[in-house]
Amino acid sequence: MRSSRAIIVVTRALAVASVAAILPACSRDAAIMAPTAVVPAPAVISLEGELGSGQGDIRERSRASGGRTVHLAPGEERIWVIPVASQPASYSVSVIYANGQEGPNEILTLGADGVIVASKLNRDSGDAIEGWNTFISDPFGVATLGGGIHTVFIQSRGGDGCVEIDRIVLTPM
Repeated sequence: MRSSRAIIVVTRALAVASVAAILPACSRDAAIMAPTAVVPAPAVISLEGELGSGQGDIRERSRASGGRTVHLAPGEERIWVIPVASQPASYSVSVIYANGQEGPNEILTLGADGVIVASKLNRDSGDAIEGWNTFISDPFGVATLGGGIHTVFIQSRGGDGCVEIDRIVLTPM
């Protein structure tokens, strides 16, 4: 019986010593070493076409994200202003769009903060009827964004006259 009491006393003494060793980390002095701000990790940014500003007509499309797109004619541009709360990060940029097969394709130019990320000839997403409600995604390169306010733009030029932008997606790399 005595030996089991001795073990309990020793175990309690070790537990008290362990807690005492941890306590200084919780004291005021330890707070000096704690980070003063936490910057969130980069997140996926999805820009709905119809929510941007600038040119283009809003179209109802049942298969579009949010049920709407922005129809850009040659020479038209759409702009989004976005806050980014993360540390500088590289984002893979994709454009999801529809383009009915009716004639020559358009050239889409995408940029961030006034710098062109890529210009590409778009593809047809289907025939002249169903193609306007069928969406495809094309990669448009990489943009680096830091914390703060940024602008993203897309322009259409040439082609048979139009393309419909569903959304632009920026995915952290």
